[in-house]
Amino acid sequence: MPWKSFLKNYFSFSRSERYGILGLCGCILLVIVIRLLLPHLIKNDIPDTTSFENEIALFRKSIDSAQVAKVQPVQYDIIREEREFFYFDPNHATDEEWVKLGLNNRQIQNIHNYLAKGGKFKRKEDFQKLYTIPATQYSVLEPYIRIPSSGASLKPAETAKVAPVTASEKEPVNVATTKYSEKKAIPIELNAADSSMLMQLSGIGPVLAARIIKYRTRIGGYAEVTQLGEVYGIKPELVEKLTPQLSIDKLLIRKMSINTATFKDLISHPYLNEQQTKGILNYKKLQGRINGLDELVRNNILTREDADRIEPYVSFE
Repeated sequence: MPWKSFLKNYFSFSRSERYGILGLCGCILLVIVIRLLLPHLIKNDIPDTTSFENEIALFRKSIDSAQVAKVQPVQYDIIREEREFFYFDPNHATDEEWVKLGLNNRQIQNIHNYLAKGGKFKRKEDFQKLYTIPATQYSVLEPYIRIPSSGASLKPAETAKVAPVTASEKEPVNVATTKYSEKKAIPIELNAADSSMLMQLSGIGPVLAARIIKYRTRIGGYAEVTQLGEVYGIKPELVEKLTPQLSIDKLLIRKMSINTATFKDLISHPYLNEQQTKGILNYKKLQGRINGLDELVRNNILTREDADRIEPYVSFE
């Protein structure tokens, strides 16, 4: 029958085809055998991860410690209350001297690390750059820092104890023979005095000394001792007490040229507000030049009182 002939021809294989099928079956069988035997032929060595696991445990422990420290910070930066003040060279001071000066263990270690890495304190200001020394503590220690020239060292008299004091965080006392003794009154020129000189005045500590210098820089210098009353924290009774101990050299006042000053120059002065500054600049732009404060008073840009206050600090060159 035709269909039997069709099936026979369709499903019959030649000799080469039969060999090909047998070869393919052999390859498939070989792959299956290799797959089954492969786990037994290759040893699966498990690496020793003990040291790695130990490092992970240490790392997790350090993270836990850091988190605890954030919740309950260690009080490293507390300044010691009882201190002895004396002149010292920060490049050669001993641990015992640092402790007497009020430094804590963390601060002392920070200084050792800085010096061990080749650091050197060449100026007083370099000591303030240490991140463990707060500004308040530096202002107390700054008058006693002595950095000799290259090859020199502090003389024995310079390293002698100056005075033991008890200092508070808010307004540390600097030099006193006892806790309740008064500082010796000495004449001081207000426009040239540095912080150590100002702190020799009775009632002036490092905080107020810094404010006096900052305000002096801002206004250009003091024309009258009474201007100390404009410094934040200085009361009228303290100004009255300090007046006999101070002198004023008006030649040290830094003047500002009205005819060349910019808006920033004028507005930064405490005695000029924004309205007055704009009025001065507009009038100068209109007239081309200002010849005196009376000119500004006549044109209602400044009051007579304002003109008298600003007079020591301006010129009309």
